[in-house]
Amino acid sequence: MENLLIPYQATTHFPCTRALVFAPHPDDEVFGCGGAIMRHIEQGIPVTVIIVSDGAYGLGTEKSTDYILQRQQECTAAAKILGYGTPIFWNYPDRNVGYNERFIQAISAAIRDNGADLVYAPSVFEMHPDHRVIGMAVMEAVRRLGNTVQIALYEVGIPLHPNQLLDISDLAERKAAAMACFVSQNAKQRYDLHIAALNRYRTYTLPAQVTAAEAYIRLAAEELLLDPLKLYQSEHSRQKKLGLVLNDRDMPLVSIIIRSMGRATLSDTLDSVALQTYAKIEVIIVNAKGAGHPPIDDWCGNFPQQMIGEEDHPLHRSRAGNVGLKAANGDYVLFLDDDDWLAPNHIAKLNDALTHHPSYLVAYTGIACIDEAKQITTHTFEQPFHHELLMASNFLPIHAVLFSRAIIECGCMMDETLDYYEDWDFWLQLSLLSDFFFTPGISGYYRMHQSSNVHQQKTFSGAAYARIYEKWRNRWPIERLSKLMNIYWQRHITLPVLEQQLANARTELSNTHMQLSNNQAHLMDTQTKLTRCEAQLTDIQIQFAHNQNQLNLMRTSRSWRITAPLRNINLIIRNLLTRS
Repeated sequence: MENLLIPYQATTHFPCTRALVFAPHPDDEVFGCGGAIMRHIEQGIPVTVIIVSDGAYGLGTEKSTDYILQRQQECTAAAKILGYGTPIFWNYPDRNVGYNERFIQAISAAIRDNGADLVYAPSVFEMHPDHRVIGMAVMEAVRRLGNTVQIALYEVGIPLHPNQLLDISDLAERKAAAMACFVSQNAKQRYDLHIAALNRYRTYTLPAQVTAAEAYIRLAAEELLLDPLKLYQSEHSRQKKLGLVLNDRDMPLVSIIIRSMGRATLSDTLDSVALQTYAKIEVIIVNAKGAGHPPIDDWCGNFPQQMIGEEDHPLHRSRAGNVGLKAANGDYVLFLDDDDWLAPNHIAKLNDALTHHPSYLVAYTGIACIDEAKQITTHTFEQPFHHELLMASNFLPIHAVLFSRAIIECGCMMDETLDYYEDWDFWLQLSLLSDFFFTPGISGYYRMHQSSNVHQQKTFSGAAYARIYEKWRNRWPIERLSKLMNIYWQRHITLPVLEQQLANARTELSNTHMQLSNNQAHLMDTQTKLTRCEAQLTDIQIQFAHNQNQLNLMRTSRSWRITAPLRNINLIIRNLLTRS
């Protein structure tokens, strides 16, 4: 989770077409983003630097002129080392830069005239008032401009909470040379050494080969447009939105509603809730049985639980669901039937999905089906979300889904006129308010038995389906109906083609198998012949060795040596007769 607070990777450049840097004083452009400037120049990207103030705070009129000139000369010398050209000096009085409309409009005009799509500014968390004011003014100007403009806030006096780190390992030496140009400032305080140490420290979370890095907060204008106060929220609020809570009080409360008929399986269901790794849960058991429901404890593991509902008569499924919804106090709500159960990470996984995808009000995950002996079957519910699929049938077991309390506040409740598919109807209501975020993986279990015939239904017909279709046929958005019809039409047209392709493929596979069988038979025959030839060759080699041995014996015998002259005479006579 540490990477939610600070990056664990560094980039080597920030993409843009033109960059514009606003520096409060002569030196901040080098201290804060000198590495980024050099990176842009390496890639041929033009960089313009505007030095806003004269940097002469506290000096008299006579001294200030020479001092301002000295600082400008130092800045110009550093610019040559960085390679971007000549800085522009606006010469606002040091510590007299104001956050006002006139200043913001001047910044906006500079951005437009420059054509910059990446603007650098000091962090709004800096200690120096000029730094903070300029950072705030540039942010407001970028927010108004919108389009594709981005802002990169850099650090000088106070480290910020970066969302991007820029690797400047190969540029650190040049940056040090540029910082050394500011003799007037380094004589007061070794700012150059401080910044070098800060750049080194920024490699804390990076690979060992990265020896220097600059830290930035990069934001698009659209982000500022949606939330102008995005950067000004408290650190506590920021970490809470990231899901980095300090204690249970910071976590969203999750209400688990169990519509109970008092079955023996309820104990397994509650045990699975007690084992949840998510730390802030309330358990609401709705007594749907009426008289005779067994009592419950006040606690389900570490979680408080209560039983509500009529005690003198049973509650219908939809009515029991609404009773639970009205009693739920949680920021998020999940239904769980009294014969199903959850893996220990189920709530934590779904809460994490909604925390990190705040545009969604609903999240769901995979559910496996088990038989009455608690053995996992081959059937699972783990399909990615499509509105058209939900319109066709319910593919979401009730405990697969975690939804925001905002759904209830919008008036979504279970339809108490429905005998079946009240959960499907409820999901259809939710789908008009939000897409469903799907997080893969099985973390819940659905028990299949005689009374769970809803999900066992094989056809999309019958009275229960007709009730749903009749209710929703005039409520579904026309574009979803059109898409659903198009899917049916495409499948109707392409299915025969696919079936023919499958038949052809099967025929080709059969022919291939037959050919392979023939080839194997031919190979076996060839191998038999080869074995026979090898045996014959072995016999010949044995006979040859035997004959060679006999010949050697004969040549080494006494009679062979005695008759050798006669054989030579016969050979000479034959040669003479041949020539004549």
